[in-house]
Amino acid sequence: MTARDGETANKAALEGEGLQTGAEQRQGTARPPAARGASTRRLAWRLWRDYLSRYWPRLFLSLGAMAAYAASASAIPIGVEWINAGFGAGEGRFSPSLDRVLLIGPGLIIGLGLVNAGAMYAQSRLNAGAALSALRDLQNDMFARLMALDFAQGREEASGQMISRFTNDSLVLRETLTRAATAVRDVLTLASLCAVMVWYDWAMFLVVMAIYPLIGVPVSRIGKRLRRTSASAQQQAGDVASLISETVIGARMVKTYQLEPLERARAAAAFDKRLGLLKTMAYARALNEPLIFLAGSLAVALVVLVAAQRIAAGALTAEAFIGFIVALLMLSQPARGLGTLHAVMQEGFGAFERMLGVIDARPSITTRPGAPDLPPGAGAIRFEAVRFAYRDGATALKDVTLDIPAGKTVALVGESGAGKSTLMNLLPRLYEPTAGRILIDGEDIAGVTLRSLRARMALVSQDAVVFNMSALENIAFGRPGAARAEIIAAAEAAAANEFISVMANGYDTPLGEGGAGLSGGQRQRIALARAFLKDAPILLLDEPTSALDAESEAKIQAALKRLSQGRTTLVIAHRLSTVKDADLIAVMDKGRIVETGTHDALMKKDGAYARQASLQLA
Repeated sequence: MTARDGETANKAALEGEGLQTGAEQRQGTARPPAARGASTRRLAWRLWRDYLSRYWPRLFLSLGAMAAYAASASAIPIGVEWINAGFGAGEGRFSPSLDRVLLIGPGLIIGLGLVNAGAMYAQSRLNAGAALSALRDLQNDMFARLMALDFAQGREEASGQMISRFTNDSLVLRETLTRAATAVRDVLTLASLCAVMVWYDWAMFLVVMAIYPLIGVPVSRIGKRLRRTSASAQQQAGDVASLISETVIGARMVKTYQLEPLERARAAAAFDKRLGLLKTMAYARALNEPLIFLAGSLAVALVVLVAAQRIAAGALTAEAFIGFIVALLMLSQPARGLGTLHAVMQEGFGAFERMLGVIDARPSITTRPGAPDLPPGAGAIRFEAVRFAYRDGATALKDVTLDIPAGKTVALVGESGAGKSTLMNLLPRLYEPTAGRILIDGEDIAGVTLRSLRARMALVSQDAVVFNMSALENIAFGRPGAARAEIIAAAEAAAANEFISVMANGYDTPLGEGGAGLSGGQRQRIALARAFLKDAPILLLDEPTSALDAESEAKIQAALKRLSQGRTTLVIAHRLSTVKDADLIAVMDKGRIVETGTHDALMKKDGAYARQASLQLA
């Protein structure tokens, strides 16, 4: 399977897993993450099965390079014995002449060094390519799942925690993947050196094997502690990211209210907490290598005692003993690597588990299997006895019934918290009704594809979202793939061309993060241009002029009037002057519609709308 095939298969799996039964959708249930509390073995298998295995050709070649490295490493002690035998004119296994050693010895050393270095480079390069590619695939899957999650699910977790999964957790896992590849090389090197030591003298090898396994118990305990601490450290990294994000975004309020000391105190507390976690991890990791070094020292000491007896008995030559000692000393490097690996692996699997928490999340609002597209229509909308309660149990809508004829403009008014935005959010199925149903042109929206449903709607809200991209690209979000001329025409209709055209690079000018270089009215006209470009039959307007000055509001109101012509429009407004001309006004209070009618009719009723209007329009 190629990398592209693997990505395609994984995306298909993600999409397939997103399908749920109608009962699950109605209840808002979602299967729990499969990775939560998983064992190290299961996490390792998941990592191989879903990500690393698709790059097996690279890993297979890397394994060959590791074998060459291990073979060259194990040949070094034998080479040392051969050279030493020539220097001492020994009578052991080898008996080369001094001239032969002088002739061949330097070339032998250089040759082994070249093989060793070349194999190490090839292995590192192949493994790095596979590991980084797998990490890229993992991040793609996380982002795909993030995009598939429900609107409510996306708002449940702080943005800093989610960003931390893509940044900090990815870095930790990258380190683990890199070290895991090195560990395979260390295992092969360890095995080959052990074979050489057995070949030299089995009795001394048994002494070594009696010492090294003793460090397994403390190393294992250190690894378990590190995994627990690592999970807390990754969580806390997300908290730090959220704190910094909040401070940067709220800089105007922080400075105006002189909150710098408070924010510094919050940051200092967060950094101190992180310092404590990182110290705990660093101190635990610091124990690994000393333990292994101590075990190596004990092994060498006992080997010297045994070797003295073996040499005295004539069972071992001095040259073979030197070769054994060289192999034992070389053994310490892969042994240290494998000893610290357990700690690094536990940290990495802690990060991987958090990342799987995103990938394994299941949206509760999905397209039902076999659902048809929403048929073309004029855009008539009906809310039928709709109820809705949030996950915390707070009731937002109570038996709301409302008809919006095709091509008409209906305004939702009422106090904050009356349920207006919730009702609007139910139309594109950002939320699912607890009871009742919503119809568009007679079709229950719960039974059609999300793609076709949302294709029929354009949204303009009070918070105009502008990305750090060019003006052209920002408007093109309304209909990806639209021609440049169509985008400019949409901008002209939204009264945005007048300020875009005078920018340094016109439509190709980057607008900055959040549209930092634009005024509120200009950002809103970018959002309006998207809606013009989408040309959807249903228009959702969520207080699009609530925070604008009079001049900007006048321009946008004129653009909105052009945009809403011939479209079914649902508009939320607190300023009643903006909805006086609506075909129907629905007054909401505590999740219910308490009045409906035109502006003039509602004023004559002298009810809730009239009382609010008398205050605003006086």
